[in-house]
Amino acid sequence: MAPVRLAPRIKTRRALVFLDGEPSRRLAHALRLCGFDVRTGETDVPAPALTLFLTSAEPGELLLVRWPSGATWTPTAFTALIAEFARRLGDSAAAALLLVVDFGWVLHSGPDEPDEAVLDVPGDPPVAAAALTASLTGGAARPRSAPSLTSLLAEGLLSRRESVTVADLYGLAKASYEELGSGLRAIMFRHGDIEDVAVSAGRTAGEAALAETAARLRAAGEREVPESAAEIVSRVHDLHLGEPAKRLLRLTGLLGEDERLSEEHAELLDARAGLEELRAWGLAPDPHRVVREFGRSLLSPDEAERLAWRLRRLRAGRAAVQPRARLTPDRWTLDDRLGHGVYAEAMAAFIRHPDTQPPLTIGIKGPWGVGKTSLMRMVQELLDPGAAGERPIGLRLLRQGRGARGVTNAEVMRRVRRPPSVSADEAVPDADADWRPTVWFNPWMYQNDEQVWAGLAHEIISQITHRLPRAERERFWLELNLSRIDRESVRRQAYHLALTRLVPVALGLTGTLVLSSASLAAESLLPELSGTAAAIASTGALASVVAGTLRISRFLGESAGGSFSGLVRPPDPLGLGSDQGYRGKTGFLHLVQADMRNVLGLVATPRRPLVVFVDDLDRCSSGTVSQVIEAINLFLAGEFPNCVFVLAMEPDVVAAHVEHSYKGLSLPEGVGWRFLEKIVQLPLSVPRLDEGDRLPDYLRALLGLSSDGTPPQPPRWAPPPRPRPPREAAVDRVEAAIRELAPTPATLEESVRRAQLAIGARPEEVRRAADRVFGDLYSDENAFLAIEAALPGLDLRNPREVKRYLNVFRFYSFITYRRQLAGAPRTSDAAVAKLAALTVRWPHLLSTLTSEAHRGATVLERLERAALRCDGDAWLRALMEAELAGSGASEKALRQLLATRPAIASLAEDLL
Repeated sequence: MAPVRLAPRIKTRRALVFLDGEPSRRLAHALRLCGFDVRTGETDVPAPALTLFLTSAEPGELLLVRWPSGATWTPTAFTALIAEFARRLGDSAAAALLLVVDFGWVLHSGPDEPDEAVLDVPGDPPVAAAALTASLTGGAARPRSAPSLTSLLAEGLLSRRESVTVADLYGLAKASYEELGSGLRAIMFRHGDIEDVAVSAGRTAGEAALAETAARLRAAGEREVPESAAEIVSRVHDLHLGEPAKRLLRLTGLLGEDERLSEEHAELLDARAGLEELRAWGLAPDPHRVVREFGRSLLSPDEAERLAWRLRRLRAGRAAVQPRARLTPDRWTLDDRLGHGVYAEAMAAFIRHPDTQPPLTIGIKGPWGVGKTSLMRMVQELLDPGAAGERPIGLRLLRQGRGARGVTNAEVMRRVRRPPSVSADEAVPDADADWRPTVWFNPWMYQNDEQVWAGLAHEIISQITHRLPRAERERFWLELNLSRIDRESVRRQAYHLALTRLVPVALGLTGTLVLSSASLAAESLLPELSGTAAAIASTGALASVVAGTLRISRFLGESAGGSFSGLVRPPDPLGLGSDQGYRGKTGFLHLVQADMRNVLGLVATPRRPLVVFVDDLDRCSSGTVSQVIEAINLFLAGEFPNCVFVLAMEPDVVAAHVEHSYKGLSLPEGVGWRFLEKIVQLPLSVPRLDEGDRLPDYLRALLGLSSDGTPPQPPRWAPPPRPRPPREAAVDRVEAAIRELAPTPATLEESVRRAQLAIGARPEEVRRAADRVFGDLYSDENAFLAIEAALPGLDLRNPREVKRYLNVFRFYSFITYRRQLAGAPRTSDAAVAKLAALTVRWPHLLSTLTSEAHRGATVLERLERAALRCDGDAWLRALMEAELAGSGASEKALRQLLATRPAIASLAEDLL
């Protein structure tokens, strides 16, 4: 006897409806009215979606799937679907499942053949299921005028408010096809007690409203117009509205009670046509309460948050809003809001590159406020993580080890007795091989001739030695200071301090002698006091010796920072209150150089040079500017070769300061630029803040707004992240992957991207590997071929100019290469060579050439366009407007250079 099964109790209903026409959309609408959570889709491969839908079921659910049956629907596909549906029943946790297929390719021999069949379900799982479809009677052609099964089921659900079961739907379809006499028959493949499962639990009548909308539905050909306002809105939304109108309808769910749906709302969502459509259906501009509730029910949490933010902005624009009092600080930042990060990374990589040999000077050019300091701070943070945020990486001396105790007075006295010498030591960082020591120097803090030199020495010395542990730092300064002072005076000072500590002991010993003498005199008068004097003398002497020993031991064990503070700290740059200061010393320059040489010997090597950042040079007085340039020249001349200088300046201002300093001498015009040519070997301009691209994004960032109009995240301060050191093994692996692709200089960027996708390495590891390959690919032969075309415009007169040109060419090649890795268009070697020639030959014209002549065009762009077209009138007109006419041979050489391709105006605007 077969077991008796009851129809399962349905708790929730979900549907997956594949859309392929108007009937499928009506079925989705009808199912929503019946309480289904409906998901729709349009796909040519529905099988994966079906599997996922069935396996996501929960206990107590009714799942309904409407399957598409288009032109490619075949009998084999139907058979496979029914078999797969039956097999999947055992994997689903749902209480009941219903599959709807419009046409099932099942042929009936006649009216006596049964219309029901049993699903072949493996294992007989406890789930009720059915597959409803339509079939042909034998000999009949597939009808094209009869309604589809989907259409019949949709109309059946929409026309009934009472409960509707699976058996009701099957009976409706069966009766409809019999009445039509079209040759179609409804068939049900079933498993379990599926007939009594309620597809719809019934719908309440609801309130009657939206008469105008209901009339429009009748005029649109709707045979069964709902009586409920909610159902009217649902039907219009599901079957008649376009996407812009649907977006606006959802927005009504967030409007206030008295807020009308206006043109401003339509513009907010770019849905002006949607507003007209809602007005035509009587749903706008004053949406009914039911319309608002329906719109609110369709909003996802993300869309609701996004639209609410836009509505707040719209309402705030209508009302008077008190402005915020917060001011934006005008100081440097490591937050890259201007896209300068790629330039900072390129400069840092260039400085770290094995082929970059010190001494070297890089000039970062730009007017005040353009972001030079921020760009230099980014470079410093990449080279020396933590230094920009005053949390630099620590150093330790190899020979001194990691002793934690500071210098004591005893150690000072021992070292005084040694021969004067400063032992050569090396400071090792707690960082990876890419680390470079850095120093930051603001010359405007030292505004006279002696102070500039002393200030530079002080910043280099103090910023480097400050990284050492206290004990190692004190021992270093002790050795350095003892090497240049009178050691005998230190020894005498030590003896004097020791004797001072023994004064109380001497006073105690004196008191003991007085008491002993008094006791000895009393013994002659009082015999019973015999021996008292001897006892007092011995006890007092012993106590004095012990006290003296303890005081001397305590003195020797005390920190030398108290008694010999001047010996264990760096010299005062201005010599205020310190015997070890520079100011007023005989051989002042010699002392500065000697101290810097000893300090630089700790960290600076040819492979790991010290990088000195000089900021605000153009804010200094003329004398200070000249002193800084002379100081840098001393480094470049070889006195301190293992240094790289990065200068932030406005070159026009600095050149004017230099010329003012030497105005009393009979020097040719342009001496300021000649000085800069000699000092600044590699110039680079800070990218401009153009109105069309970076300026709007920068303003949004300052105001705390995102680019897409969504609510900004609350600002949270965090220290600058220290990049993890690249893993050498990973760098080697990426390098090998790049080389396997056999890149050329033209295809290197693409090979790098493919290797990164294949391996998934970190960006810093990919950059290092790409730099290695680039160094090998970019041969001297390629450089010569690119430079050869620019030689006619160079007019190189001496070996120094040739070297400077080659250095500028290589520097710009490296910068443009790193920009390409970041997604910028590729720059040819010929363009880089031409730009380098312009930089070396006409440095005094760069500011003028890159300035804007007319809106959207620079002076260089106009000159280059005229030169390439051989348009003499346009060339002369551009020269006169830029006030460059009358330079003779130089003007002719400039025209000759600009008349060659490729054009470089755009590249010059980025780099110069």
